[in-house]
Amino acid sequence: MIKPMQPFSILLGLGAIAGLLLVSWRAPKKEPVRYLDAGLVVMFGALFGGRAVTVAVNWGYYQTHISEIYQVWLGGISGVGALAGGILAVIIVARLGNFQTGNLADTLLPLAGTLTIAAWMGCWMDSCGYGLASNVWWALPGRDEWGMLAPRVPIQLIGALLTLGMFWLLERASKRLPHSGIAASVGLLGLAVELFSLSFFRADPMPVWLGLRLEAWGALGLGLLAILALVVLFKHWMKERERKKPAI
Repeated sequence: MIKPMQPFSILLGLGAIAGLLLVSWRAPKKEPVRYLDAGLVVMFGALFGGRAVTVAVNWGYYQTHISEIYQVWLGGISGVGALAGGILAVIIVARLGNFQTGNLADTLLPLAGTLTIAAWMGCWMDSCGYGLASNVWWALPGRDEWGMLAPRVPIQLIGALLTLGMFWLLERASKRLPHSGIAASVGLLGLAVELFSLSFFRADPMPVWLGLRLEAWGALGLGLLAILALVVLFKHWMKERERKKPAI
């Protein structure tokens, strides 16, 4: 019997469509199809990475439900794993498809934004990634995975709004950035900070190591990777500036 698709999967599909349309709009002239193909491959890499991390963390369940491992439409995709899989896919596609890595990453950046927003909103509707029960005035009614309704810190809505604001600012600033790849690196850093910060307000079950949830450790790793990328890109930019200086 085929199980019905969950709201999470439906919204994620809509986010993918919106992101691919933005990629097509931002792609260089005469190359939108090429960048759309790259976007599809990167989405597959993100899906694979996100699902692989979810299965690994919850192996106690999946080892007795092997058939559900590939049923991604039932929900269960790690945000950190999806980002890691997407980054790896961008690097591979750039190498094999003769893309400039920074340009490809910047062009596909809106896709990361729409997918992240869709994932947060999907979790809001599907009772995943939910916040701590709270009596603060801005708490909103939310259910946990067992269906218990309570006022909660609206983690999913906050995550979606933070992502929307961050990617809107990046879109406005992208043309003024001095080197390709900087926008994508700043976007990755922003998402890492977002995931790390919100992890302290999440109540959904997750293994903890040294006082931090696993997604917090993953977010720290992605943040360090983004900072390293920014350092390398700024060094390249400074070298290019030096080469372009006129000889005295």
